[in-house]
Amino acid sequence: MAENTPSHPSGPAPEPRPRIIDFKSKPGAAKPQGAVPSPTNPQTERPPAAPVSGAATISKSERAAASGTHGPIRPDLTKAPALRMHGGALPWLLALMGWTLLIGIYDLDGGAAFEGTDCWVGQTAREMKERIDAKDSGIEAWLTPYFSGELRLQKSPGPYWAVILTSYIRGTDVDEVSTRLPNSFFAVGVVAVVFWLTRRIAGVRPAIFAGLVAATTPMVLQWSHRGAADLGMTFFTTLSLACLWVGIADEGPGRRRNWYLIVAYLSAGFCMLYKMPMPLVTIGIPALGSLLLQNRWRALVNPIHLLGILLFLLPWLPWVIYIYMNQGDIAWMKWRVEYIDRMTGDLPNVEANKQAIFYVFYLGVAFVYCLPYAMSLPAALVRTVRNTSGVSSDGKLFMLIWFVLLLLFFTASTGKETRYFLPALPPLFVLLGIELSHFFDPHRKGSKALARLGAFAVWILIPVAVIGGAYYMKGTEPGEIPFIEKTFPGYHGINAAFEWEALAVPYVVLGLILTIGLSTSAALFLRGTRNASFAALVVTVWITFMWGWSRVAPVVQGQRANMSFAQQLSKELDKKYHQNLYQVAQQNPTIIWHSDVRFPRVIDQLELLEKQGGVRDLETEYGIVLNEIVKKLRGDELALFVITREYWDIRKHLMHHIEDGEFPETHIWIQSDEGTIKNQTLLISNRPPPWPEPRLRQPDKRDEPLTKPGTNEPIEATVPVDGLGGMDMDMRRGAEPE
Repeated sequence: MAENTPSHPSGPAPEPRPRIIDFKSKPGAAKPQGAVPSPTNPQTERPPAAPVSGAATISKSERAAASGTHGPIRPDLTKAPALRMHGGALPWLLALMGWTLLIGIYDLDGGAAFEGTDCWVGQTAREMKERIDAKDSGIEAWLTPYFSGELRLQKSPGPYWAVILTSYIRGTDVDEVSTRLPNSFFAVGVVAVVFWLTRRIAGVRPAIFAGLVAATTPMVLQWSHRGAADLGMTFFTTLSLACLWVGIADEGPGRRRNWYLIVAYLSAGFCMLYKMPMPLVTIGIPALGSLLLQNRWRALVNPIHLLGILLFLLPWLPWVIYIYMNQGDIAWMKWRVEYIDRMTGDLPNVEANKQAIFYVFYLGVAFVYCLPYAMSLPAALVRTVRNTSGVSSDGKLFMLIWFVLLLLFFTASTGKETRYFLPALPPLFVLLGIELSHFFDPHRKGSKALARLGAFAVWILIPVAVIGGAYYMKGTEPGEIPFIEKTFPGYHGINAAFEWEALAVPYVVLGLILTIGLSTSAALFLRGTRNASFAALVVTVWITFMWGWSRVAPVVQGQRANMSFAQQLSKELDKKYHQNLYQVAQQNPTIIWHSDVRFPRVIDQLELLEKQGGVRDLETEYGIVLNEIVKKLRGDELALFVITREYWDIRKHLMHHIEDGEFPETHIWIQSDEGTIKNQTLLISNRPPPWPEPRLRQPDKRDEPLTKPGTNEPIEATVPVDGLGGMDMDMRRGAEPE
């Protein structure tokens, strides 16, 4: 070849770029030694290319095909091996799974304290396991969830079973590790499926990038260390939709296609078992959208769908039937309120989500959960409508349908939480993998001026952001910085979560890791070593998460307000009083989990729902619960109520619900001594406590109540609290009373 190449004016002619050869189009053709997968086409392989500056010996037709003059090159993906990983894909898949698992199981017994969403799952699994171990309830112990002694029908039992089985395998009681560990494995599953799906759509190199993107986003890193059911639902959703697209659009007719469809239906069934009925949305809407927008109707003639429907029903329908047979219509009422009313906004506790800002809420969620790659999202979405050589346009369109339809649904639904949106994110990881594999391609020509501008932006903006973050969290005075509440000197963050002195060193180290890592990545990109630049970015994210989880999260997510009350409840309240405990309003799962003191609500949630005829109304519920509290306070038996300061203050505006308009005298037993006044938790009773009665005060354990000089006797307060046996100690020296 070199002899036929014209000489170069400046010296020896450079070696031309080798042409891309599709070996599958020439059966029996020998592959050159050292061939590697094409970064843009999983079905083509090429020898490693040296840098070239001269013209390559490629025919006009080949140039036209490559440039798109005759249309994009479209490989015959239907003939691709379904499970066989070729061209280096399998080693990369195993490496990705291994790295994700190591990160996913890192310090599961440390980090952030268990919070509400985790505790709902963990405490329910704990109580189910105790009933199973008691061996006096039979199969009913496995099928009927309870939380703090109350029947819990809000969720299907899949997450609880996963935690219980993990606990049995580890040989321990249900604890934080057993509750988090299933999600660590689901994180591995999400990364693996994203890799596999991207390889089917775009090839090995984009799959590697997509897998690394998924493994380093806040979605996977955060929720792999949480106990909530949403990451498990996301895994089953991703597997189901991936198999559905491969089986219908990317695999030729035959047994292999049927197996993909079977896995798709079965995954959807397990998804229902894990978080019923969300798969009807997270899987059903993208699947239906693909049928309509990609004209898939012919796929429905395959009789395998009949078997698929049976497999879909198998994991979860027996449980629904069992619950209905044992609980009757109240189960249907509860499910309707929990699912339908939450979506439509008829559920009282989602009223606030009707504000206009919530219509762009999930765009922000997508941006945050795709960091640090979020700036590439616009380019990734634009690429879905552009022809790209070696990339399935049908696959890209399906990713777009998947994301956009779920974005529209969750935006229209009134009930909103960040975790609800997790099943809409995997298609973004696929598209980001395709985009970033192009962006970091060493052979891509780019503007050196823009590269320098980007590098300087990183070198300047990252340190500024780190310093700004420190100022934001440290604060100066209450109200000067949004979302910062300071209830006493030195305490900062939402709900006065931490002391800056405890956070300063971990935060500075975190800032250094980010600054050095991202600056190194920018420098490598500027030098043209783009693969190394992306690798530096990935490693930086992992190290940042590991340090942040072990050193920063315990400070800023320590749940100190709830932990303060839970510890007092567990240590100071004798067990003989537990039977007299009631929760006012919504149960606080964090307090129940960390204290393991179990007590029901004033009125059982199902009974309260039945009293309202199956339709929840907040004002009606306030009246019913308040009258029940008054009845118990006036009774002869001891009554103890766990109530937040916020709800305690609300009672003043609900006195018209009480028949005689008077609230009985009450006594304080316990109060949380950390956090804000709004989130302070109290234990009140109709009897004085068996210890000196504390006085209601601001939750600052370091500021003792005002006392008379030389004595421990509190100074008489000048402002009594309506209905309280103690005095209002919210006044500070030199401060006006509330």
